[in-house]
Amino acid sequence: MMKRLFMLCVVGVFYFHVFCPGESVTGGEAAPRGFTGPEVPALTPLLGDYVNVGVRTAENRTDIKRLLEVLKEMGVKDYMHLVWQEKHYPGAWQDFQLMVPEFQKAGINLWLYLTPPSEGVPEPFGDDYLRWAIECATLAKQYPVVKGICIDDFNGNVNKFTPEYCRTMMGEAHKIAPHLAFLVVCYYGYQETITEHVKAGAIDGVIFPYFYPHKNLSDTAPLLPQMESYRTWLDEHTAAGGLNGKMPLVLMVYGTKHSASPDEPTLAYIGKCLEIGLEATDKGMVSGVVTYCLPKDKPDFVKSVAVVYKARK
Repeated sequence: MMKRLFMLCVVGVFYFHVFCPGESVTGGEAAPRGFTGPEVPALTPLLGDYVNVGVRTAENRTDIKRLLEVLKEMGVKDYMHLVWQEKHYPGAWQDFQLMVPEFQKAGINLWLYLTPPSEGVPEPFGDDYLRWAIECATLAKQYPVVKGICIDDFNGNVNKFTPEYCRTMMGEAHKIAPHLAFLVVCYYGYQETITEHVKAGAIDGVIFPYFYPHKNLSDTAPLLPQMESYRTWLDEHTAAGGLNGKMPLVLMVYGTKHSASPDEPTLAYIGKCLEIGLEATDKGMVSGVVTYCLPKDKPDFVKSVAVVYKARK
């Protein structure tokens, strides 16, 4: 009898681990994690910034020392480094490689942010995003401060980034660095383009630039309703895919004029958007905020972000 009970216990534990990954054998809830792999951690709320505007050298490369100084002044926890074509951002991939050990020492998370085919593929590896994932993972294995990969304007490039392609890309990355996450940019109103990606768990989260369809960088009124709507949509479609947990939604706030916008974002507008986003973060609606192209050589803009970010620490 005792032997039989022992065997039943062993089989039960085996079943639990095989068919209920991430669950506690003590009956507790699953530990939160990402979607593209079993070792991708849950996205911690971002206090982020994107691209090296205002912190470039005379050769148009990233001034890494100055960038880190400004990010610390702002209270940034996550930085997204754009790699694009050489004619636009010369040496951007080489800069990323140089940045990694310095960001590791500084304790600021680093994300590789790549352009999609519609914007001109990033160099030097072009549209071989599997290669980009492997190269990023190789760095992340040595420097875990590298948290993941972001793809810009993902909603306009889903023919390239099918769910199957995304799964293959991150599968290759996770063979090297299992913690790497995959975030994609999808504008409000274009969610249907990523329906299958969300249902399949082929991405780990969405970056939502607050801009469309109002195209106005002075009006904060639509922001909260858009976040609420986006949150509901993500929850419905992860559930439809049989997935557990909330898929992260990260608010991106413009710190510079969009080509289709009639106005420039003011300091008050940027600060208000960030505050609304972080209030929504506290409620579990979104997973933090990131500024877009903030001019980091303008002290007033840096201060407008620092006032909000440093109040969170």
